[in-house]
Amino acid sequence: MAGKDATEAEAGDHENSIRDTLATILEQTRQTLELLRTLIGLIVPIVGDREGPPLEELIATLVAQNRDLLTITSRIQADVRGIGDRLAAGVSSEQNGHGESSGAARS
Repeated sequence: MAGKDATEAEAGDHENSIRDTLATILEQTRQTLELLRTLIGLIVPIVGDREGPPLEELIATLVAQNRDLLTITSRIQADVRGIGDRLAAGVSSEQNGHGESSGAARS
């Protein structure tokens, strides 16, 4: 029981760590976008007309890529959590199986 509680506590700590990391990434992304908006506000009047795609399109592409990265990170987190749950279930069923076979051998 104590091993199971320790494993669950470690899993909870790991999950909290992942959530904290994702929250940090999200906050840094917001700050980056705000800085980018400020920078664009300063550059656009200077640059004026230029060749190539509009700056707004480039920014939209960057934002979409960033959103995709966050989505991928969330999916990876869910996959890792699922693998951890399956491994923990496998370990506990193995421990139960060994305990029963040991008890049967003693009878």
